[in-house]
Amino acid sequence: MDLVFSDIHADIEGLETILDVAFSSEFEEKYGKASRIINLGDLLERGTSPKQVLQKMSELAKSFPMISVMGNHDEGFLYKKFLSGSSYASLKEHELLSNQDTEFFRQNKDGTFGDQFVIDRKDRLFCVHGGPVNPDKIAKKGDDPWLYQRTWQRLSEEDYEFFSYSGYHYKAESAFGEAKAELDNFLILCGHQHMEAAIRQTGDEITNILPSRYETEKISQYTLRKRQIPIEKNSNYLVRTGLGGPQGYYGGGFARPHFGIIQDDPRQVIFFELE
Repeated sequence: MDLVFSDIHADIEGLETILDVAFSSEFEEKYGKASRIINLGDLLERGTSPKQVLQKMSELAKSFPMISVMGNHDEGFLYKKFLSGSSYASLKEHELLSNQDTEFFRQNKDGTFGDQFVIDRKDRLFCVHGGPVNPDKIAKKGDDPWLYQRTWQRLSEEDYEFFSYSGYHYKAESAFGEAKAELDNFLILCGHQHMEAAIRQTGDEITNILPSRYETEKISQYTLRKRQIPIEKNSNYLVRTGLGGPQGYYGGGFARPHFGIIQDDPRQVIFFELE
């Protein structure tokens, strides 16, 4: 079973709550033990505990196989590019991070950090923070090329694709077309937009399959709301996880930790939201 989360945003309480639930004996008895962890990016910024989050992720990487991709806020911090949404307290805590603290982000030979995407051919997964579209196919002269990168891409809420200063907004059709060059009967996993989504492609038909209703259950001291997405053999899927760290919620209001799991028998994705 894969444990999947995204957008922790330096929120150690959010991360530890997810782990408390997923590693509890009651959860493991019902859903199985996690055999791998998938982080879909944005471990940093907005929250006030970046050092503790990176320490926890490093500890987890020693105990579990892990897929981890970069998010736009991770890149913003590491490449010293300003992104909105962080409080003064968050900025000060991030300033205190040392090179040793950020070793979780592997530095590549070209000076960049980490992976913008990871393809798992065995399990037919395309893991990315924002979207899978090749930036070279969509970038236009005069625009900031960083905002076309996979860490910035987002699923369009319109019936067309467009560029804005929040990134390139792609249609599901483009995402499926890009992943088809690498995989068959695949599952695209992404985060970034802080809201769950589930889209299926069967042949030429693309359908929103996110259940509108939740089931509620009690695990240990936590109340969870869950939504299940069956994964059929002859279809492709785009699945977007919700906000992992509530401190990453920008604009006020109330947010809860979200995470997901991928089970193999039967193959399905289950979204969880803590009440």
